Amino acid sequence: MKLRIPEGCGAVSHLGRSLVIAEDNSIDVDEADWAALAAHGFRPWTEKRGTPEIAQMTREELIVAAMNATLNALQAIATEEIRTRLVASEASSLPFEQMPESAMVAIEGNVETISALNRQQLFAFLRSRGVSVSLPVTNDELRAFARQATGL
Repeated sequence: MKLRIPEGCGAVSHLGRSLVIAEDNSIDVDEADWAALAAHGFRPWTEKRGTPEIAQMTREELIVAAMNATLNALQAIATEEIRTRLVASEASSLPFEQMPESAMVAIEGNVETISALNRQQLFAFLRSRGVSVSLPVTNDELRAFARQATGL
């Protein structure tokens, strides 16, 4: 399979062997290897330069496009913001009682982290702060209570 190399690429090595870059800035690889190289910016040779039509993209091309868009968005965000978002993501997938101490510290001072907590975690967080909540209550109200409990 013929792939277009990313801009600025001067050498390519894959699976312990160097690949020859042709004069037209392409490399030839086995079909099975293209997905691994796509994660590093290599594109199928037939792909047009510029923005391809999303409706005509294959699943693999869509995944690569989504990964590239995510990477570009993350590169524009400060390191601490990325760290906070990862902690919030981890926190939202764990029961409150199993949250690591780093997640608890992040919850204490971050509105986005509080926003990432699910309903069960919000109740547990408020209970750990001694805040009593009566039903019925919405998730937005729980988040407001959590922000109040942390001084945000």
